[in-house]
Amino acid sequence: MHHMNLDNNKQRMLVVSKLEATSPETVLKVTMMTDIEQGFLAMDGEGSVVEDENPFKSPEKKRRFTSFQSSWKSSFDWIAESRRGPQHVTCKICGCDFTISHGGRHDIQRHASSEKHRQNSKHVLYVRSTQGHDEQNSCATKVTAAETAFVSMIAEHNLSFTCGEHILKFIKKHCADPEVVKKISCGGTKAACIARDVMGPKYQNDVVAMCRKLPFCVYLDKNMDWGEEKLLVILVGFFDVDLEKNVIRFLDMPRCVSETSQTVFDCLMETMRKFNVPAGNLVAFSSENDALMTGSEDSVLSRLKSLSPGIVNLGGVCHLAEICSNVGVEALSAPLAELVSDIHSYFSSSAHKQHRLKTLGVLVDLELLKTIKRAPVRWLHLSKVIKHVSDLWPTLLPYFINCESRASKVELISERLQNQELRLVFLYLQFALQPLCQFHSKLQNTDSRVVTLHEDVNRIIQLYAGRLLKPEAAAKFITERDLSLLDDVDSMLQNEEIRLGSEVREYLRVHASSISSADTEKKIYKKAALFCTAVLKKMLQSSAEHYSLLKNAGVFLNPESKLKLSGKLAVDLASQVGMCLTEEEEYQLLDEFSVYQLSDTIDVKTESNPHVNDTNACVVKYWGTVLKQMCRSEGELPIFKKLMLVLLCLPHSHAEPQRAFSIVQKVKAEVRHCLTLKALIGLLSIKMNEDRECFEVQYPTEILEAAKKATSVYNKEHKSLK
Repeated sequence: MHHMNLDNNKQRMLVVSKLEATSPETVLKVTMMTDIEQGFLAMDGEGSVVEDENPFKSPEKKRRFTSFQSSWKSSFDWIAESRRGPQHVTCKICGCDFTISHGGRHDIQRHASSEKHRQNSKHVLYVRSTQGHDEQNSCATKVTAAETAFVSMIAEHNLSFTCGEHILKFIKKHCADPEVVKKISCGGTKAACIARDVMGPKYQNDVVAMCRKLPFCVYLDKNMDWGEEKLLVILVGFFDVDLEKNVIRFLDMPRCVSETSQTVFDCLMETMRKFNVPAGNLVAFSSENDALMTGSEDSVLSRLKSLSPGIVNLGGVCHLAEICSNVGVEALSAPLAELVSDIHSYFSSSAHKQHRLKTLGVLVDLELLKTIKRAPVRWLHLSKVIKHVSDLWPTLLPYFINCESRASKVELISERLQNQELRLVFLYLQFALQPLCQFHSKLQNTDSRVVTLHEDVNRIIQLYAGRLLKPEAAAKFITERDLSLLDDVDSMLQNEEIRLGSEVREYLRVHASSISSADTEKKIYKKAALFCTAVLKKMLQSSAEHYSLLKNAGVFLNPESKLKLSGKLAVDLASQVGMCLTEEEEYQLLDEFSVYQLSDTIDVKTESNPHVNDTNACVVKYWGTVLKQMCRSEGELPIFKKLMLVLLCLPHSHAEPQRAFSIVQKVKAEVRHCLTLKALIGLLSIKMNEDRECFEVQYPTEILEAAKKATSVYNKEHKSLK
């Protein structure tokens, strides 16, 4: 209390001293106030003493102001920090600042509920929706413009639409990063360097590595022109255990001086020496069925057999359908090709003639008829031509009979069209060639058909034998393969029992009166017998060499026969495919075969591909799985593994190699005449030795590093040559 009095006295004296300059009355008044009254005195800004209006109110506390918080933006996306300070915010919708120093978040909510803000918000939403629609339209327009330009690029460079689709997938995968798009550059020189010096050798070396360790088949085609030089295209086929299928790969395309069997053979051997491929791994040979390649003497095959007698050539079976169809048609001795060729020549020479035929409601497919002029004529591929001419016959006959021009060609066509026997031959061939066409279609399958090939050939023989021979004779013919039965008249069916097809039967019924007088019916029965006889003879002759091999291979490869097989069959098969085993190796093969025979059975359909229904596809996948599981390392079951790889790489058809050779011709022909041979080989290696789509391939680091250096290496070499 004493201290408080001292403080009050000090305060009073301070006030009095401050007021010395004021009037005496004021000083007197202040000095007469009590301590409590003097506590409520105040001074104005000019130093005058004033008295508080309410001397009993409590002293005010220091007020804290609210500042802007960034977290509010998550609830109010239309606010921003104000340039006026932290006690204000900016409304991006209204374009104004307002204080938040008193209410903070509440001030923001109060502004949001104001009429001004609500009206402005409606306007902004409308503007944004309009802009969004415009942006969408703008994006759609840009996409359409890009698509149009892309199609223009495809047309300019003569690319397929499928190629365009792959390019787009490639762009979406590899060009998503803007930095990659900015820096990517692959002009003609760089692309050629990467293809020729990096990727091409990489794929080629991969194939060589497989040929060094696996048994393989060589596929050859006739020499290809390269300017004034000749090139020999060499393909190889082997069973890829990882892919679980038989694959055909491009190996090399060396220069070949001339098209003789010795030169082709020398080129092949030189290529194998260049890549250090063991000649013992070459177990099979496939090519066009001509004397140069597969003749019994002085051919490429005969020279290969002189080095390795066990080399397998299934060319007779691969081309069986084509050979038999040609032989069968030739046995008919009918001017089929001449008639088709004359009709094509007549209508292709004048658009007016085609128009006249169109007025009759008929359109001649000149491109189809033109195929008859290709040499040699392959009647199996001309079954569509035969049907087309048969369908046109009722219209062509009156057309040429009433034709104003009586030129010798027109007279000849008219005469042949009026020949009922010739017309019956066309109708019969539609029926007669059908089984061979179906058999040929099976052989076009990319999967190996070694398992069912013997069965397929037997079924064709049974079918044509049943059309020609009596049941007892047919059974004997199939069992004993006795060709003399085909010349025995007593073994033949009677005319009315020989099957000619529904269209021939219908024609004979409709034209019974005119045909019987001309003895045409007997002639068509005779021609049907000649066709079947020729087909059966050729089929047995062409398949005789490998009849036992195909039969044994089909049984051995079939998983269902696993526990019924004998070890002797394995040894016999090894001998048939040229595996010259010592007595010790034979015993080893028997032991390895027993390991396989007593191993767990693998059900292919229940594994990764449950939809596999084709017998051959199932078998191929089955053996791929067996070899992966039982032969994990190089030393496991070596003889048994080699035997299986040999059987699985045997060529069942020449269709897949022909497709590959067509690719070679296409790549060579397409605006690449200025490329070097090495660059062309690089392109073919990339295209033909990769099964994955271009946008799915991931290349190893060493290839990418080599690709980086490819152009600089080329530039150094090119500079040193100058």
